[in-house]
Amino acid sequence: MKKFVLLLTLALLTAPDLLAQAPKLGHIDRQQLMLMLPERKEAETKMQAFADQLKKRLDAMAQEYQQKLADAQANEATMTNTEKEIALRELAELEERIGVAQEKAQQDLAKQEEELLRPMVERTNQAINDVAKENGFTYIL
Repeated sequence: MKKFVLLLTLALLTAPDLLAQAPKLGHIDRQQLMLMLPERKEAETKMQAFADQLKKRLDAMAQEYQQKLADAQANEATMTNTEKEIALRELAELEERIGVAQEKAQQDLAKQEEELLRPMVERTNQAINDVAKENGFTYIL
């Protein structure tokens, strides 16, 4: 009976070691995988078109600012103090609007990029998980 208990204890203590397997690791360059996707080109084209549209708006605002500044400088000698103050105020307000528009453009561009990339990221993650499961990988780095 003592031998049976000893063997049973020994078997229970070594069983986890026998059942445990070394983790199977895999590695993938997710960035390279994303570059190989066929829809990446379309997403890049859409992003560039969106960025160009934002740039046109900002350029128009900058051009308006430059025009108002040039007008104010050209007419400075004939302007009254009140007119100068109004012109300076308008320039400052336009400058502020340009700054806000630039920040918003950056946010909009980041949001657009995230929206365009999300389906590709989800697709690649699903493909990686499917291949990992199919081949018995424990971790994919």
